[in-house]
Amino acid sequence: MEKVKLLHLVKDISLRYKIQKINSMKKLVYVFIAIGFASSSLLAQDNPKSVRFGIFGRGTPTWYNMPTNNSYSKGGAIFGAGFGLNMEFRVTDVVSFQSGIGGDFDGGKIKYAYTGNSFGYFPSTYTGYILDKTPSFVDISGHSYGDFNAGLATNQNTLHFLISRRIHTTYVTIPLILKMKTKEISGFKYFVDFGGSIGILASAKADDNTNDVNFLGGITAGTYKGLSIYKDCSPVRVGLNIGAGAEYRLAGTTSVFMSLNFVNSFISTVKATSRYNATGVDYSHNSQGTFTYAAQSLKTNGIQINVGFLF
Repeated sequence: MEKVKLLHLVKDISLRYKIQKINSMKKLVYVFIAIGFASSSLLAQDNPKSVRFGIFGRGTPTWYNMPTNNSYSKGGAIFGAGFGLNMEFRVTDVVSFQSGIGGDFDGGKIKYAYTGNSFGYFPSTYTGYILDKTPSFVDISGHSYGDFNAGLATNQNTLHFLISRRIHTTYVTIPLILKMKTKEISGFKYFVDFGGSIGILASAKADDNTNDVNFLGGITAGTYKGLSIYKDCSPVRVGLNIGAGAEYRLAGTTSVFMSLNFVNSFISTVKATSRYNATGVDYSHNSQGTFTYAAQSLKTNGIQINVGFLF
């Protein structure tokens, strides 16, 4: 009898030991699972996504930088805008490469010299052009003033002297920027970026204030809006882009950001020599008169105020 009791006791102790062992293994598994989740969370924070996508919008005051010239001068800034998509490629924990595609609507203002009359309707200093009935600019390259004289006299063409011009351009822009940012501080990451951008011209229009030649009654003031100057502009713009800003993490990898950037074009918006604007007519070698084409250079400067989201 004692042997039977002893046998049952041993079996009971063995069963309890097995149950405790199973429970201990379960607890160990739970601990490992908890550690796994914690490690995954920490790794997710320490190893952000290698590629992030974003959207942005911006306001952009822009103006033209130009060489000292007796024919034209700075007329002031205009407030432009832009929007687009960006992509951010992680290089290291603190460095990334940023690109994308956007649209930028900017421009600037120009003042033109117009002083006195040397003879007839022509002032001593001016920048002028000819419009057809459309109205569109008449290409004066390869022609003399005499070629257009008949058209001017019959009002098929009209002659205009520039007083001021407001240019509106549209570019498809591709940024190429190196971005350096801090570790996260209370949800914020602060960054500086440096690089450039390439812009492809999509549209260029001018709003002009002019003095117009009226062969019946002298000179009258004129205003023309939305004149296309696309053919007189450089098709590509390349420039510097440098700035600083901050992004705030909303949830996971989604952040809202804001930055302030200075942009400076290396290439003039307009071509070096105009095919449409003249600064004089030279009669010394040709009785019909040879146009003196306007030399021009307008390089865009601006401040971009960017706001957007990164995902």
